[in-house]
Amino acid sequence: MNSIDDADVEAMLGTLFDQLLMPIAESMRAEGREAFPRKPDVSWLSYYVRRRRSVMTAADFASVACADGAEFVQRLQAHWQHLGRDELVAVAPQFGAAAEALRLARQPGAPSAEPSPFVYAMF
Repeated sequence: MNSIDDADVEAMLGTLFDQLLMPIAESMRAEGREAFPRKPDVSWLSYYVRRRRSVMTAADFASVACADGAEFVQRLQAHWQHLGRDELVAVAPQFGAAAEALRLARQPGAPSAEPSPFVYAMF
């Protein structure tokens, strides 16, 4: 039985974290900014938001997916620009490359470390 060698993907993700995200987080910390809020923002009057709809529909369970890594990069860049996280916009292509590698590794027909559920495994 073939198995996926996830070492390349794991190395790519490790590189994203160690060489891209950690330096960005350290520079933000040096500037007195937090990468992620650790406490509520006291300037807000309330975090409570009344929902417009209280019942879910079938469409709520269907999400839009990216066709490939390039589309993922575009959406990620637009999202980070909207949030004002310009330091992340430049590194979006590296996230897209990792997403594309994962997509290719997990697509139907790709070798899998898990046996098919249709294979009777004997021990």
